Amino acid sequence: MQDVSRVSQEKKEVVMNLYVSGIGEEFIAMQLDLEIPLVISILKELNVYRGADTAGE
Repeated sequence: MQDVSRVSQEKKEVVMNLYVSGIGEEFIAMQLDLEIPLVISILKELNVYRGADTAGE
């Protein structure tokens, strides 16, 4: 898996913008050539991920 720290800030912002506009993690990963767990890690780092495992928080 790729390291979140190796992803540019610009790409992180693109991930966040796509996600908050309603695009799913899988599609974001496919379009940006990233792994799904990395996309989720970026979203968690940016405090925008609302996946099933954080629904109770």
